[in-house]
This record gives sequence, structure tokens and C-alpha cells, in this order.
Amino acid sequence: MPEALQSCLVSLSDFLDFLVQSMIKMEAGLWLLLGVGFSMSASHLFSLLANRLKPIQIAVHLAVDALGLCLAFLLGIFCDSLILTLMESVPLQPITFASQMTAALWPGLFYVLVGAPYVSDLIAVTIFAWIHLNALLLLRAFYSIPLQEGLIITFPGFVLALVMIALLFAQRWRSSYAELAREAPAKY
Repeated sequence: MPEALQSCLVSLSDFLDFLVQSMIKMEAGLWLLLGVGFSMSASHLFSLLANRLKPIQIAVHLAVDALGLCLAFLLGIFCDSLILTLMESVPLQPITFASQMTAALWPGLFYVLVGAPYVSDLIAVTIFAWIHLNALLLLRAFYSIPLQEGLIITFPGFVLALVMIALLFAQRWRSSYAELAREAPAKY
């Protein structure tokens, strides 16, 4: 292997280890999960405002969406814990595992930026990829799981969470646009 490539891989490994240590230190569990849920639900604030909902209705929509998103991420994390237990025979408590793995969700705090026009899809994909990379790194740090095996362990839970999020968002967007469509002919 060329020396430059080896040096690059060593510095990348050092950076990933630093990132993992930072995530472990900033683990805040449930509050972080709720913050991510509210950030993701706030990305739809513009559609709620476009429907001219009252502030209390907007708050209820944001709260319900945030709790649904938190549930999606928790189910994904519990799926990961089940697969980790089955594949690696690691005895663990799902609550402890969830507490450790919620630190991977911190990039989701920036999901509110997905409301930006033209670059929203790129921001969303980047944030979800970052969350998945964080989960892989935390598995490596806590359980010494290699990245390749970590990918196999976390993929089903990640897909489950993404499907639930997509279903929740699709339902909310459909209802928001349907409400706008009902109001538009009445005004013109």
C-alpha cells in the first residue's frame, strides 16, 4: 500500500475516533431524541403556515409529528439491538442500547434546514447518511463491531425508521396540500 494512502487512512481513522469520543460525551438521550423529532417536524412549518393554521393547531401538528418521528427512530434502534443480540450474542438491555445509540442522532437537529428550497433533498440525504455513519461508529466504539458487520446490523433498523418517517411525512404533506386545494377554488 502506498505510504500516502496509508497516512490518509490513519488520519481518517483518528478523525473517526475523535468523532466517536465527541458523540459519547454529548449523549443526552431522550432530550436529544425529542430535539431531533421537533427539528424534523419543524421542516414542514412552511406548509402549515401556508394553510393558515392557528398557532395552537401548528403546535399540535408539530408535537404529533415530533412524537411520531421519535417513535420511528426508537423502533429503528430497538431493531438494531435485537439484530445485535442475535448476530453477535451480545447480552444487552434495549434501554441501555437506546441510550447509547441516541447520540448518533445529533445531526438530525439540523433537519429543520430541509425546509430550504432547491437543496432540501441534498440536506436530508446528507443528514440521514451522517446519522447512519454515527450509528456505525458508536457500534464500533461500544461493542467493537467492525464497520462491515455494523452496516449489516444497523441497515434493517435504519430502513425501518426511514420508511416510518416517509409514511408520516407523506401523510402530512398529502393532507396539507389537500387542504390548500380545497381552499384555493373557494377564494378565486
